[in-house]
Amino acid sequence: MVDNGQHVLIAGYHRTIAFLQLIGSNDFLTIQTRPDLLFHHPTRGFRRFTVPSLPPPFHFGGALLGSNLFSGTDRIRLLRAGFNLMRHSAAETEDMTISEWLGTTGQSPEARRSFWDPLAVSIMNELPQLAAASPFMRSIRETFLGPWRNACLALPVVPLTDLYVRGAIEFIHARGGEVRCSHDVRRILTEEHRVLGVRMRDGTTVRSQSVIVSVPPYRLPDLLPSDGETGIDLHGLGQASYSPIVSTHFWFNHEFMPQQFIGLIGRQTQWVFNRHRIEGNRAPGSHISTVTSAAYDLVDHSNEEIVTRGLDDLRTVFGSRVGQPYHTVVVREKRATISLTPAMERIRPSQKTAVPNLFLAGDWTDTGYPATIEGAVISGESAAGHAVGYLQETLSTV
Repeated sequence: MVDNGQHVLIAGYHRTIAFLQLIGSNDFLTIQTRPDLLFHHPTRGFRRFTVPSLPPPFHFGGALLGSNLFSGTDRIRLLRAGFNLMRHSAAETEDMTISEWLGTTGQSPEARRSFWDPLAVSIMNELPQLAAASPFMRSIRETFLGPWRNACLALPVVPLTDLYVRGAIEFIHARGGEVRCSHDVRRILTEEHRVLGVRMRDGTTVRSQSVIVSVPPYRLPDLLPSDGETGIDLHGLGQASYSPIVSTHFWFNHEFMPQQFIGLIGRQTQWVFNRHRIEGNRAPGSHISTVTSAAYDLVDHSNEEIVTRGLDDLRTVFGSRVGQPYHTVVVREKRATISLTPAMERIRPSQKTAVPNLFLAGDWTDTGYPATIEGAVISGESAAGHAVGYLQETLSTV
């Protein structure tokens, strides 16, 4: 099974880790014992960013001062940005892009290229000049200004279906629930400002006391009543933009990459993952996965050109050892995540709607976080909590 691309979590994704523990999938993650990021600079070669085991915020300062990724002047600028993160609230930056916020802290072009831009694009899946500063700053605060363990990377050693789905289905079944796959919902049925249930593709109706809608925002207008009673800004969501991700899988007959992963600076490929090493696979050969987020300049190219560009980027790091792959797979996600610009951040809907038994879940709803798996889990917990509260209130009045 080939995933759409390599997914990376951080140990600071506390709700996601708790969810995986709940469904029995947490052993499918390998978590770093120490936060350690390896980058490859196009002119300066390999550079590390390691967070020491110190109390906050000294661990962030130690990481900046101890890294060979930055010049002495840039270390001072980065420390200034760290102080800014601790001092400023989200409300003060709600109309700013990441680039605008970085400008207020005097970050140099090289500091942006080598540190801030890779982080921003990876976390937000959007270009820094477009992405909202507020959710990015919140994510950076919790990653690098919370306990040092928060910054440890967590890599799935199994396909994402095994990580997120199988255990969840078993959990639901064990408690008397039912999961129906390939059963499209065509309409949410409402009457007198209440949800009655859903109509399926085959015309049948499933009645329900409450409904949680967890679909991409572009699906909502087709599902919800058009009279505006839900209080959801369907026009605003209908105008939303989306940011693409392109992932490429390469299979080689030989091994050339000793690391589990590397971040590439100044190349179209942003991250390179060695799936064999992540999975502990001792079979001959190698499976390399590359990821480009906010891939506007790549997503519409042919598979052949995407593969060629990816190989060229790999060779800037590993030289002629890369050779030719015997198989490749290109995965395009043209609407991988919603584009969280400052304007979009302002209209992200709550998990609770104006219809008392209709709720929303998804990384694009208003969680205060970027469109990440942590935001998705937080939204699901919030929607489920509202649904339970509604049902308890309804039962108490019967």
